[in-house]
Amino acid sequence: MPPPAPPTELVPSERAVVLLSCALSALGSGLLVATHGLWPDLRSRARRLLLFLSLADLLSAASYFYGVLQDFEGPSWDCVLQGALSTFANTSSFFWTVAIALYLYLSIVRTSRGPGDGRLLCAFHVVSWGVPLLITVAAVTLKKIGYDASDVSVGWCWIDLEAEDRVLWMLLTGKVWEMLAYVMLPVLYLLIRKHINRARLTPVLALATLIAAFGSSFQYGYNVAVINSPAKLMKAFYNETYYDRISEYISEFSLTLLWSVSVSMFPFGGFLGSLMVGPLVNKLGRKGTLLFNNIFSIVPAILMGCSEVARSFEMIIVSRLLVGICAGLSSNVVPMYLGELAPKNLRGALGVVPQLFITVGILAAQILGLQSLLANEEGWPILLGVTGVPAALQLLLLPFFPESPRYLLIQKKDEAAAKNALRRLRGWDDVDAETEEMREEDKAEKAAGFISVLQLLRMRSLRWQVISIIVLMGGQQLSGVNAIYYYADQIYLSAGVRAQDVQYVTVGTGAVNVLMTVCAVFVVELLGRRVLLLLGFSICCTACCVLTAALALQDTVSWMPYVSIACIISYVIGHALGPSPIPALLITEIFLQSSRPSAYMVGGSVHWLSNFTVGLIFPFIQVGLGAYSFIIFAVICLLTTIYTFLVVPETKAKTFIEISQIFSKMNKVSEVHPEKEELKDFPPSTAGL
Repeated sequence: MPPPAPPTELVPSERAVVLLSCALSALGSGLLVATHGLWPDLRSRARRLLLFLSLADLLSAASYFYGVLQDFEGPSWDCVLQGALSTFANTSSFFWTVAIALYLYLSIVRTSRGPGDGRLLCAFHVVSWGVPLLITVAAVTLKKIGYDASDVSVGWCWIDLEAEDRVLWMLLTGKVWEMLAYVMLPVLYLLIRKHINRARLTPVLALATLIAAFGSSFQYGYNVAVINSPAKLMKAFYNETYYDRISEYISEFSLTLLWSVSVSMFPFGGFLGSLMVGPLVNKLGRKGTLLFNNIFSIVPAILMGCSEVARSFEMIIVSRLLVGICAGLSSNVVPMYLGELAPKNLRGALGVVPQLFITVGILAAQILGLQSLLANEEGWPILLGVTGVPAALQLLLLPFFPESPRYLLIQKKDEAAAKNALRRLRGWDDVDAETEEMREEDKAEKAAGFISVLQLLRMRSLRWQVISIIVLMGGQQLSGVNAIYYYADQIYLSAGVRAQDVQYVTVGTGAVNVLMTVCAVFVVELLGRRVLLLLGFSICCTACCVLTAALALQDTVSWMPYVSIACIISYVIGHALGPSPIPALLITEIFLQSSRPSAYMVGGSVHWLSNFTVGLIFPFIQVGLGAYSFIIFAVICLLTTIYTFLVVPETKAKTFIEISQIFSKMNKVSEVHPEKEELKDFPPSTAGL
């Protein structure tokens, strides 16, 4: 048994600050409780929820007050009691804070149905008192609460620092719920603001978005990350399979080559999938292409799941090519489909949802890829085969949702079907204004017909659109995101994280990525696409510069590894806000119906070729330049930021025709296509359409 931690030296100034904050908290909570008791007329349901929050805060203040005044030297009974009370009160306080925000959201957004009756209040009580109570009882029963004796503590008790799983219990007894509250409050605020601004996210539109993104984009993210955790196990399987066939083990060079092929088949398949986008979306439609694309997920999922039983690593290599084709199609078709389903005031938010599900897929692969779950000898084939589950669900559910109204009207010339699709998506019958806007786009493009990739690259009227997509898609992949993840594990180890715990820190980084993409969904319509691109690339550029200095100095300055960790997290945040989600969204917005499929083929090809290039070249750059390789990525981020500032316009809350008119001026043409003159007769752009 290690010796107990020495008692914390209590600084009087720290005691004074904490005691003052406890007193102020108790005063505020006490006044709210007194107001509720003295003035019955003020006892509304919302204020009653505030009363329960005040009671939790009072209990928290009392427990802290007692803890600061006591000189605990170990896990005595009153230390455990104080720790249990503060844990229960703080966790309950977080839950009641979210409950109040949720009640206000329901009151404002769901006024037609009402925010609920006594059942809602009962549910709030069960969750806000019950969950903290269960967590606290479990912590006390398992003897996880004790004297923390940490240098940053002022004397009270919380999680025993001698517990091996103390980080997990620190999260469960407070930090997870605190972060949840920090995320939920701004999200609910933004949802309320969106409702006030008349945004309409109908159930049909919401479900179509979720099913399309989960069934397709999720798989892209999942297959990007799923091969990392079981890499050693899979290499061993390759070696054993080779030995079973010819009774000798494969050479180190051949094994490395086989593994490189297995990894590189995914981006190569993505490139092939991007080349298939145009023909498929024009022949099968957007929804039809997504349904067809599930073949490239379900078949390889079965092959990878059976590869160990069949003793065939060739099945894995072929499957990686097929899921790459699936990712190449989905990364282009899903943003196109959702961009054409959404009204203009939700187009940005729904356009970011595919990137959100990509990050969720990466996080799911990281979690399932923990050694204690599926990254083991028995579980790795299942880990690879899980990718077929979202595809099967999409194949079952997506047929019940509408095809793109723009595809139906402009390309299929089926106005009745387009109007029916719009009515289902919008939740109202009057869709004439939106249909008329589609007709205007159709008139503007009649002479052009379907624009091929070669025509797209030659057309003066689309010059700056094409250049912008190439720059943004290239900047997205060449900005160093893969290099950041490559260095992450090494940086975590140098900062003192134990080797067996690095996988959990990696999962935490993935969670940050998801949370920031969630934020991007809700701020893209408030700040706009241009602002998020400028902000995101600027953060990535700064993070790369600082990380270069930190890596160069980490052996000489003891605290530099922590600066490196901060740079990694900052980079992930910056990339999730703009460079990751916005470029694909912009392809939908800056191209019209006839040129959009080919534009996605160009953008997708640049995306996957850049991805493949970084994977191929970065190991050599890393060997040659070491930490200074991030200077290259910083320069790319800087150049992309400058280009965005000088060239890329804001597309928020504009119709496709209005955006095309902006680029027509940049391209110095008076119409979308030189062959037609219809746009000359269009009325001036109005943001109020």
